[in-house]
Amino acid sequence: MLQSKTKKILIGIFLAAVMIGSCNKKESAVAPNISNEALTTVVLALKNTNAPYDSDTATWQQLLGANGVPLPIDTSKAVLNLHANCLYTAQVLIYDKTQNPPTDVSAEILQRENYHLFFFQPTPVSPSNFFVSDTTTSIPGTTINPTGPYLNLTVKRTDLDTNNPPMQVGLSDNFITGTASSGHLRLVLRHQPNAKNGTYFPGSSDLDVTYRVSIY
Repeated sequence: MLQSKTKKILIGIFLAAVMIGSCNKKESAVAPNISNEALTTVVLALKNTNAPYDSDTATWQQLLGANGVPLPIDTSKAVLNLHANCLYTAQVLIYDKTQNPPTDVSAEILQRENYHLFFFQPTPVSPSNFFVSDTTTSIPGTTINPTGPYLNLTVKRTDLDTNNPPMQVGLSDNFITGTASSGHLRLVLRHQPNAKNGTYFPGSSDLDVTYRVSIY
């Protein structure tokens, strides 16, 4: 009789522990975490510093279907048309459109700027314009075209994080165009918690998207 009661008590304790563990697991699964968000939409918004009416946006997008399976990538609006020999200010805007209303993920990246770093790689690129350092946006491993024609575009980050010393981020940038040309711009967002040093290599990629660029 005593053994039967003891057995029931132990079973009750076990079931209670399973229920508590399940609740804790569910709560942690829905905790806000940028790595768990669907970065569905990446917008480049540019404005000519000498002619504010001259602006352009390019949108790369991959939405999710009703069953959560990614739909085909939409690059129909991932196109930048820029004037030659101009300076444009640029903003990178990132959204999670699986939420209603859509989540502004770029605002969350700004809050976590100390371990995020954007890279921008125009291609085709000449050897003289490809230089990997802790302040350039060049992406290691990019194929160098020795003969051209080249995309005459240079991207420079203009924002800094709060690391000591401060390091670049890339949510805000300058796009500098040269003579008429065309090509592509690859954008990569590196996630570098406790490892950011200004270079590409630490961490992993949150985003890796490409835009078409025409300079005329």
